[in-house]
Amino acid sequence: MSNKLVKAGDARVEEERRKKLTKAADAHIDPAVPAERQHGPVTVANLPDVPNSEMATFDPADIQGTPAERIQQFDQLLEKEGARAVRFKVRYDMVLGLILAEVNKTEIYTEQHQTFEEYADSRGISRPRAYALMEAAPVLRILLSSIEDIPTLRPAVSQAIRLVDAYRQEQETGVRLVLDRAAEMVRETAESDAKDKARRAAEKTKAAAHAAAVKEAQESGEEVNTALEPVTEADIAAELAQRGQATSSPITAAAIEAASVELGYTKAPEKPAPAKALANAATFLGAAYKAVAPRTVESLAKEDPEQAHQLLDAAEAELRKIERRIHDGRKAISKTTSGVPTPRATHTADLVADAEIVEDNADAPAGI
Repeated sequence: MSNKLVKAGDARVEEERRKKLTKAADAHIDPAVPAERQHGPVTVANLPDVPNSEMATFDPADIQGTPAERIQQFDQLLEKEGARAVRFKVRYDMVLGLILAEVNKTEIYTEQHQTFEEYADSRGISRPRAYALMEAAPVLRILLSSIEDIPTLRPAVSQAIRLVDAYRQEQETGVRLVLDRAAEMVRETAESDAKDKARRAAEKTKAAAHAAAVKEAQESGEEVNTALEPVTEADIAAELAQRGQATSSPITAAAIEAASVELGYTKAPEKPAPAKALANAATFLGAAYKAVAPRTVESLAKEDPEQAHQLLDAAEAELRKIERRIHDGRKAISKTTSGVPTPRATHTADLVADAEIVEDNADAPAGI
């Protein structure tokens, strides 16, 4: 291999390493804040790692001095924390949240800013994110103390927010109870899925063996036994043993929420009435009707005809699915009312403006 190729390969490796380090340093940036107002850490990640035993250790009250000196030390500390490797993102968010809480509580921002929100904004942190970080910080400390046991909780702040109710009620005990139950739920689901797959495999194996036996009996002229033996628990256990144990899955946001509800820390979300769900459908179909107005399509076609075709095809495909569901819905009405015709209701946008989205966990389209 020529020296030029070796140098080119080394250059690519170094470039990839530089990109990763820059990404790690910028991991704290709040996308809601314009780039020119971001106050971020340095981009060189040559700082030593924090030992696992010290990952959750930090107290902003230990940093002393005048308000201006403390603010300056906090900024310098965050620059160092943000320059570490990606796996320290959880620690950075914890430190940032604790510092924000300390600044807010002690009001040391008043020498340079009128409000805490102005202080956060000057450092590239939007108001919602600042308060989310402050709420999440105590929970992140708990997560960091168990980082080896639950390394899959990402993004950590959004997961920690789901554990805030448990923390408020029972502090660390509540958080650990929810995490333990969530991990158990994930494990139970994985085991159930593995058992279902093993059952289907055992059924397929028995069906194949039965078909072979029937064919052999027919060829030999013997009496054919048409009874197919059902799959037993022993068959499933044998298939599971052959496949090996189910692999552990990461703790999911859904599992955390379900565990928190089950343990009584949070209330289960109320499902809206069916009338609201159907009214919601009418609202969004009306919005879709406006979205495909000829002028809108024509405007896009002038810029990108191919994209216009693709988007219209996608909208048409969704419309076909909706039509099929409406057809099935009318069938259901016919069965329920035993053939008694039901007049179609007329809904206006004013009546359904507050309808909630319930179908397929859909999100509201922008601008509605």
